[in-house]
Amino acid sequence: MAKGRIRFMKAQNLASILIYMAVLFHLIVMSGWVLPQMLQPLQLATLGLLLAALFVLRKKKRKTKRRPRKPPAEVGQLLERAEEGKEGSM
Repeated sequence: MAKGRIRFMKAQNLASILIYMAVLFHLIVMSGWVLPQMLQPLQLATLGLLLAALFVLRKKKRKTKRRPRKPPAEVGQLLERAEEGKEGSM
């Protein structure tokens, strides 16, 4: 359990770094300091960083093994009656 928590904290830290970088790129683009030829690549880099942050934070689906359920008490009573009926007819 501790390993999972540590891994999640590392994922949060990495995602926050990626988001900070994306915000920085976005601010640089919006400031007007960038040549017009570099706008699209920086916007794509911003989008890539945000998508990478989402990918890092995604939760992995675990396949859970289904445990056999205990049948209701009524089923046990019905089985007992059926067994009594078989013994009585023999």
